[in-house]
Amino acid sequence: MRARTSYYAPDTLDRAPHWGDGAVCRTSKTPDYWFAEGDDETAVAERQEAKRLCNHCPARPSCLHAALERGEVTGVWGGLDSDERAALTLLPTARDPVPTEEAADGPQAGEEVPAAEAATA
Repeated sequence: MRARTSYYAPDTLDRAPHWGDGAVCRTSKTPDYWFAEGDDETAVAERQEAKRLCNHCPARPSCLHAALERGEVTGVWGGLDSDERAALTLLPTARDPVPTEEAADGPQAGEEVPAAEAATA
């Protein structure tokens, strides 16, 4: 009988570190603060405390990046609540084309550029 080849790491290896391992919320005595729902005074105060704690967290940038990638719609992630994250996703990014006057006035796709213009471009 021939042994099967495994493509998985053996269980004896340590788990690779994860950005969330050192996160403040993982060791907090009040983990519910990050998922306080509603607009009552208590929920607002809990979310504000979660954001305050996030400001000192070493995992904050990675946490926010992961939440934006996954499209998290609840909770405080990376120091931002769902409304603040939604506003971030509406901002233009470096990859979004931004129309400019030059682009609007320049030649269009398939249009021939006169030789004099091509030499100065």
